Amino acid sequence: MKRNEEGSARIAWSQKLRRDRRHRFALVGLLVCVAAGFLAGGFLRFAEATAEASKMEPVPTADAIVVLTGGANRIERALSLLKDGHGKRLLISGVNKETSIGALARTTNTDRAWFDCCVDIDVAALDTAGNAVEAMRWADSHGFRDLILVTSDYHIQRSMIEFDRVSDVERITPVAVRLDDLWHDGSVPTRRGLEVLVTEYAKLMAARLRAAVTSGGPIVSSANAGSPA
Repeated sequence: MKRNEEGSARIAWSQKLRRDRRHRFALVGLLVCVAAGFLAGGFLRFAEATAEASKMEPVPTADAIVVLTGGANRIERALSLLKDGHGKRLLISGVNKETSIGALARTTNTDRAWFDCCVDIDVAALDTAGNAVEAMRWADSHGFRDLILVTSDYHIQRSMIEFDRVSDVERITPVAVRLDDLWHDGSVPTRRGLEVLVTEYAKLMAARLRAAVTSGGPIVSSANAGSPA
């Protein structure tokens, strides 16, 4: 009799463990589905916002313009804004130390005189967070309070997060530069465009997380990160 009771207890315990295991698996599966849905929905919103980013209304004037390196078309757009009087001065942030002003002038088909009079070059920033820090140093040194920020369409959302974290200017107006080879018919990403968007979305989520959990300024990648502002 006692053995039967012990056997029944073991069977009941085994059944309970199996039920608990199934419940845990179901809970994990539910959490995975919720997380996947959240990420997928967030990615779709990011892709839609990116597709619309370059369709901004006419660009207002500002004290100065900042462009983040990553393609000649970004710099060409910023120089066009400078020539049209949208800002008094231009900072090209994140330039390779080996790149000369003459090379930039030739690459963008711009008269060297524009660089000599109105363009500053930043070679210290190594990533987007560093771009933001160096741009704010530059703006503060010139007394600029109103900036235009130029970068690629897919990069504009993350750039604004990094700039907002360190900015003490009154206004930053984003100007997104469209990369046509990333899009079909203006709104559907190409295969390469999808790859770029997925990679950038992961970086955007990381930037949002850092912004949410840090309070003492961003982790920057800049040659001047340890020097006084």
